[in-house]
Order: sequence, then structure tokens, then C-alpha cells
Amino acid sequence: MAEFTQPVKAMRAPLWTQPVARGLFWTAALCALASAGVALFAASEAGWHGFILLAGFAVAAFLLLYALAAGEAAGRALREKAERHALPGPSALALEALDLLADPVLVTNRKGAPRWGNAAYRDIAKTAGGLGQSLALAGPDRIWAGSDGAVYRLILAAASGATARERMPVLDVNGELRRYDIEVRPSGDDHIVWRVMPSVDAAEGEKDTRLRPDWADNAPAGLMAIDPKGKLLDGNATLREWLGLRREDALPALRDMLTGDGARAVLKTCGQPDTVRLDARLKGREGVETPVAVAIRWEAGKHPVGRAIVYGLSTTGAPPGIAQAMPSGTKAGRTFDEMFFSAPFGVARLDGADPEAAIIEDANPALLQYCGGAAIPGAKFIDLFDWSDGRTPGEAVARASSGTTEPAEVVLKGETKREAHLVFAPARGGKRVAYVIDVSAWKDLERKFAQGNKMQAVGQLAGGVAHEFNNLLTALRLTVDELLGRHPVGDPSYADLQHINSTVSRAAGLVKKLLAFSRKQTFRVETLEVADVLSDFSILLRQILEETVKLEIVHGRDLPPIRADKGQLETAIINLVANGRDAMREKGGGTMTIRTASATAEQVREAGAPDPVSGDWVLIEVQDEGTGMDQATREKIFEPFFTTKPQGQGTGLGLATVYGIVKQSGGFLFVDSELGRGTTFRLFLPATEATEEVREEVERKKAERAFEPKPADLAGRGRILLVEDEDKVRMIAARTLVKRGYEVTEAEDGEKALAILQDGESTFDLLISDVVMPGLDGPGLVEKARDLLASTRIVFISGYAEEEFSHTLSREHDISFLPKPFTLSQLAEKVKSEIGARTENADAA
Repeated sequence: MAEFTQPVKAMRAPLWTQPVARGLFWTAALCALASAGVALFAASEAGWHGFILLAGFAVAAFLLLYALAAGEAAGRALREKAERHALPGPSALALEALDLLADPVLVTNRKGAPRWGNAAYRDIAKTAGGLGQSLALAGPDRIWAGSDGAVYRLILAAASGATARERMPVLDVNGELRRYDIEVRPSGDDHIVWRVMPSVDAAEGEKDTRLRPDWADNAPAGLMAIDPKGKLLDGNATLREWLGLRREDALPALRDMLTGDGARAVLKTCGQPDTVRLDARLKGREGVETPVAVAIRWEAGKHPVGRAIVYGLSTTGAPPGIAQAMPSGTKAGRTFDEMFFSAPFGVARLDGADPEAAIIEDANPALLQYCGGAAIPGAKFIDLFDWSDGRTPGEAVARASSGTTEPAEVVLKGETKREAHLVFAPARGGKRVAYVIDVSAWKDLERKFAQGNKMQAVGQLAGGVAHEFNNLLTALRLTVDELLGRHPVGDPSYADLQHINSTVSRAAGLVKKLLAFSRKQTFRVETLEVADVLSDFSILLRQILEETVKLEIVHGRDLPPIRADKGQLETAIINLVANGRDAMREKGGGTMTIRTASATAEQVREAGAPDPVSGDWVLIEVQDEGTGMDQATREKIFEPFFTTKPQGQGTGLGLATVYGIVKQSGGFLFVDSELGRGTTFRLFLPATEATEEVREEVERKKAERAFEPKPADLAGRGRILLVEDEDKVRMIAARTLVKRGYEVTEAEDGEKALAILQDGESTFDLLISDVVMPGLDGPGLVEKARDLLASTRIVFISGYAEEEFSHTLSREHDISFLPKPFTLSQLAEKVKSEIGARTENADAA
């Protein structure tokens, strides 16, 4: 057994109960008795020589008995003393089990003197504690001699009856560096159990990261050791105090200790042979940030270790987090270094008067962040910039040094390129200061503003042209329909008239897309469930796609309803799916994925929306695995007539239509694309509150769409007031309705129609009015004549309507809409259904 338990076991039994001692004792006793007997009773026969010999045997035997008796007494005293200090009743089985533990275990008295240690502890003691120097087992105070009082604190804690734990310095065990935690627990009244455990963050084979002796632990600067991944391997007491950490607390990662790009800049120095100095910002106790300087040098090898000094740049020169009294007469304020460090733009000190050849002497955190940590001392300043756009360093330096109000425009390298303005201060003593101002957001805003103005101008032009074209196309379509009535199938002119009709339909489709882009469409806004909309026309989407393209629709949970035009929303998604299909055709197919999810206003803002309304939003994401787009293409895809397709295979109005529909719905449209990796369009639409009324409206709309019968007989009776400023459209429409049995009164504008209504000579069953007219428009006529139209059904006809009309159309359930260009049959069907609805309402009343 262990050294401590062996003597205790040996002395545990009385002397005469041990086999060897018992044999010696009785042999000596028999010899003494035999010698004495012979000397007394046979002395006469042996002579005086025999007597002396026998007497000597007897004396020797009695001396042996005395020695054995004395040894028993001494053994009893030693045994009693050992039992007083022995473990509190450990069994041999328990001690053997402890001896086999992988973690080192030690038992000491209350003063820390070793009493017993298991095999693992004895292994540490032999190599690290100098076990060969004495027979006694080495205690923790000898093994961890430089523990800065940790062993003493553990002994005090255990003596007071508490359990305590301390992290010990790195220990060299057979040439391998290890770090241990020691936990102590009191055992009984007289002993302490020490458990030695490997530290959780100790890495096998890690380099020696010791920063101490004790004088370094409390140095007036922070000391630390880091690995190339930014893990802090060690830190002295000063650094821990700045960070608000106790000795037993784990050290944070470098990125959590240095704010901004400070950590990245420090790690970029790995591999440099010389000491590098950097400015950074330390996040100390309670999140307080303090400017600091970091000087770091890396030790090369299989496991590089960076050893760094951290010191403060405060007004008094004190380390951050440590208050010092300012000398008398010193004015409070920031030093130049601190102002330089905290500047909201990039600043660099250059060692050299010529900026093209100068190297960086120092740089503040803002510049480090701009260029991804590349602005380190010793780097060439001009290498921070990207000159691939045709600009030259000489031109930029000349403009930046001219002292004019217009700085040089440059592009900074980094993970993301940044546009910046560059200015140089005059050279002094062979040194210069460079100022780099990030203007990426400003330039991006300029581009968006210019793009917005261009799109607005094009939209106004498209809307105006589309309105005029719709009036012309309506007149043309109605005329052709009337001619087809006179030239039925079999007539020589029938084929020509049908060809004209198909051409008109194609032109009407283009005009409809222009109206969508210009946001001049008439929206019949209703409450929709996005999942239901996609389910309703998913079959149509699959028909649009080719066999090589797989369609997946993934719905998010708890989607709120939206307010939008169902037909226009379907058109937008169909256009996106068709574009994705064409892009995947070049790659031989792929998967088209449509996802829906709920979103917040903050998520919409993060996606790039300038000022989204607060509340819930719905995201519709259309993703393809096609060829993708470069940045130049992405910037133009929403412009009308821009297309990347070959001549004759695309109008360039598909995405322009989607853009207009989403914008007119109050939403936002964004695109993410990369060449060779596909494209993702994200549509954000504002949600509406899911009240009981909203749910009832959704169900009612579903029922209406499920059954919409068309009248079989287009003839009818009723009085109609037809208001249209386009003479040709009004004339043909009125003539068609009269032929079908209706009485029609014509008005060429809103003022004349209002006068007819106010005369009161006749009442009307139906009002058919254009929307956009000179003077009083259609919605204005309805507002002014609301009392005169109490029992009159209303139909608006238009190529587009203003935004306020869309709201009016959605609010007034008795107002319906017939978009231009329409056919004579569509006009007759709408009139028949509206007058029929009026008759049903009158009968019900």
C-alpha cells in the first residue's frame, strides 16, 4: 500500500501476536530456563567452567527477553501515535480504489502536511515536486511553489470547513506543460482531501503560455498570451482587473475583449517576425470602452503563441479602469492620441513625405475597420486602395494633396470594398497624416436617388402613354367586334379581323405591363391569405415550368393576412417563376423554391427598405438555381424594356411589372444574385390585422370566386348613363348596348353627367363612367352625386386609375370595374350582371 498506510498496518497488532517475534520470544525464554536449571542442578557434574557457561546462557536469554519487552513498549507508543494521525478508518479496499483514480488525490493534515497520496499524485510529485530529494511525499506548496498564495488560500478555506478551488500555474510534467485546478474538501476534524484536476481549457501539447513570475502578474500593464485563432491562453492579474474578472474566471476571446476590428487587426500580425504596435479599444468592466495600445510579438512554431502588452492611452497615462489623481495644474481633456483614436473617420500617420512610397506608422481603429485590419504599422499606405477601376495612385495623391475642397475619390480594399474620400495634411518633418472618410453609404444613396428619379420619370411617361394607348385600343377592339358581327365565320374578311383582334390583345398586354411598372393600375384590393393564393394557382405554376425544373412551395407558420390585388399578386409571382425557368434552362434544370414567412418591420429595414411601416409583414421568396446575375445586370433589371434575352424572346417588362405591382401594394422588392449560383427575389408585403371581420371577408371572397356564373342571354332592359371622354369609345359602346335593348344616355365628361343627374328627369339603373377625364373625373362624380345614385349600380371603365380610386373601389362594394381595352361581349356581360344584381336587391328590399 502507500507509504503512509504501510507503517500503520505493521504496528497495528501486539508484538507477541506476530509469528517471527513470537518464535524468538519463546525460544529465548526456554533457553533461559534450561540454562538456569542446568546451572542449579547439574553444576557439580559440569564443574565451575560449566557453571559459568550456563550462567552466561541464562544472562543472554534474559537480556533478549528484556530487549523484546522494551521493543513492545516502544512499538505500542509509536502505534498509538500513528493511529492518532491515520486516516479516519479507511479500509484496504477503499485505499486501493483511490490509488487507481486517474486524477491525482492527496490527503494532508489541517496544516497541509502530506499523509497519503494515490499513484497519480505520486507520479506528479516525483517529476515536479522533487520527490527524490527527500523520503517525504511532496506537498502542493512544493510542487506549485510559484502559485501566488493559492495553496495557502486553499488550506485556510479547508481549515474553516469550506470547499475551495483554485487554478494553478502551468506545470512541467516530464517535459509536457500542463495546467491543473485544485479542489480541497475538509475530511473529518483533522484532514484535508486535495483533488488535482486538469483545467477544462487546457489543450494537449499547448505551448508554454506562462506570463509570470509574481512581479509580472501585477505589472502596471496588461499582459496576455493568445493563439492564432484569438483564444486567450493566459492573462495577468492587471488585465483581469481591467476586464472585471476574478482569478478563477475564464478569460474571454480576443474578439470579446477588443471592440470593432481590433481583434482582427491583432491576429493579422501573426507570422510577422518583429514586434507590432496597434491601437485598439478595450471593453472593460461594465462594458466601458477605453482606448489602449497593443504591442505583440509572435513565437513561431507548430503552435504559434502571441505575447502581448496592453497599456492605456488615457489623459493621465493610467491603465484603463484604474483611477489616478491628476497632477496639480493639469487641465482635464483628451490627449491628441485619444482624439486620434476616437475619430469617426480613418486617420493614419505616415512615415514619409511622399504618400505613394510612405509606410504606415500608426492607424486608428476606424481605418483598421475600413480595410479589414490591413492598415497595420509597416504596411505601404497606397496598398490599402483598389486601383483596378482605372484611377492611378499619382492622380489620387495629387488631388488629395492639393488643398481644394474636393477630395480624391478612392476605393478601399477589404472584405467589402468601400468608397472613400482621401485628404493629406501638409508634410512636417518628413511625416504626413492621411484622412480617409468612408462615403459608401452616401454614394449608395446618390445612386438610389438617381435611379429612383429615372424610374419615376420613366413611370410617368409609361403611364401617360399607356392611358392614351388604352383608349385607342379600346376603340379599335370595339370596332373590330362590331365588324365581326357583320362578317361571321366563312366571310372572306373574318380571318383579317381576327388577326387585328389578336394584335390588339398583344398590344393590350404590353400596355398592362407598362401600367404595372408605372403603378397606375387599378387595384381591387382585398384581404388575402398568401398560402391560399399560392395553393390556388400552384397547378398553373407547374404548367409554366418545364419538366427539368422541380417546384417546391414551403409555407411558414402563422402567416398574417395581407391586403392586395389577388390577380396582380399572381401576375408578379408568375413573372418571377418564368424568369427563373429561363435562367435554369441554360443550366439544364434545377429546383424552383417559393417560401413564405412572417417578418417584422426591423427585418424589412435590415433587408434594405428605407422606412417600412411598423407592424407585421409577410415575406414571399422566389429562388431559382439558374445562371445568376452580375452587379451591372442587377442594377438595371427593373427598368422597362431592359432584357438579357435574345432579340424577340423577351419584352423586358416582366420584372418591371413585378416591381410596379409590389410598390403599388405598399411593399418592397429585393434581389440577391451571383453569377453561377442562382437568384433569389424577396417580396415584403405589409400584413393586416387578422380580426374576425377580416376572416369573414376572406371566406366570402373564396365563395364568390368559386361560383361566378356568366349570363347566357346578353340582352336586357334598363336605363344606363354612359360617361366617356373618348368619342369613338362612347359612340360604339352606346350603340352596342342599345342594340341589346338598353336605354343609353351619353355624357362626354363628369360635369355634364352630374348635370344630367341633378335635372332628375330620369333615374338610372346603371352608371358606366371612365375614371380619368378632364375636369370632373369618375370618382369625383360618384362623390358629388352619391345621394342621386343611392339605388344605382356603378361600373368604372379605365386603362388605369389613380391611387385614391383604388381605395374607393375597395371600400365601395357596389362599385365594380371593367378594365380597358374590353370587348363588346365583356361590356354586355358586365351590364347584364350589374343590372341583374340591382333587380335582385330591389326584390329583396
